[in-house]
Amino acid sequence: MNKKILVSRISAQLKDFLFSFVSEENCRICQRVLLARGQLLQPAMGFKVEAKPAIVHRWVNDIPEYSRVICANCWESLCTSAPLIGFYPHENDQSFAIVSGAPYKGELRQLIHRLKYDGDRLLAPDLAAIMLNGWRMGSIFLNQKQPILVPVPLHWRRSMERGFNQAELLASEASKVLDIPVIKGALKRRRATTPQQSLEKSERFTNVSEAFHGDPGKLVGRAVVIVDDVCTSGATLAECVREVIRCGATQVVALTVARTVLRKDRAAGDDESATKEKLS
Repeated sequence: MNKKILVSRISAQLKDFLFSFVSEENCRICQRVLLARGQLLQPAMGFKVEAKPAIVHRWVNDIPEYSRVICANCWESLCTSAPLIGFYPHENDQSFAIVSGAPYKGELRQLIHRLKYDGDRLLAPDLAAIMLNGWRMGSIFLNQKQPILVPVPLHWRRSMERGFNQAELLASEASKVLDIPVIKGALKRRRATTPQQSLEKSERFTNVSEAFHGDPGKLVGRAVVIVDDVCTSGATLAECVREVIRCGATQVVALTVARTVLRKDRAAGDDESATKEKLS
C-alpha cells in the first residue's frame, strides 16, 4: 500500500474520531449511543450506556477502521456468515461468479434498506466492509489482473429521486480500501425498468434485457468487478456482465453485500454460507 493511501487513511481516522465528539450517533441495530471512536474515554469516565464502535476491518497496515453507526457487539453478530459464491451461466456455456458478503436476511437486510430507501449514507462504509468479506474469493477469478470497479447504474430519473446510487457508494468505499479505481459511466441504463422486487423471477430477466449500455473505451481489455447491494435472481448482474463482455472486458466477477437465500436452504434451516451453487 503506497504512502499516499496510508496518510489518507490515518487522516480519515483522526477526522472520524474528532467527529464523534460533536455528532453523536446511535447504533443502527441496538440504538445505544456511540460516543467516542474507540471508547478512549470509557475507562476514565465510566460510561455505562454508550456502545463501543465496531472495528469493521484492518486492511491498511493494521490501522483499525471504526464504524460510525454500528457497535462492536452488533457487528459481531452481523458478521457470523462466510461469503456466498454462486456461478451464473452466460453465453457459450461459460459462467461468471457472484460473490456476496452474507445472506440477505435479518438485520443486514434492514441495514441495506436503511441505506437504499431511507438515505442513511453513514451505513455505506460498513456495508462495503461486509461486501469485502468476499473480495479474496472473488479476486481469484480475475487472474491477478488489476481490476476496475463498475457499479450497477441507476436510471437517471431514479438517481435524481433517490439522490444517490447505493452501488456507487459501495464501490467508492471499496475503492478506498482496495486502492482500485471506480469507473463511472462504464455502464449506463438505456431505459427505466420496473423495480425487480415487484416481479416474478421469469419476468426479471425480460425486464432488464438490453437495459444497459457499456462504453468500450472504458471496458475493453479490462478485468471488471461489478458492484451492487443485493443479488436476488441474478438477472440484473447477468445483464451487466453480458454488456461488459460485449464491450471487450476480459474477466468479470460480481460483488454484492448480500444475496437472497434460496427457498430450499431456508426450509432446511441451512444458513451455512460457504456453499457453491448454480444460480438459475
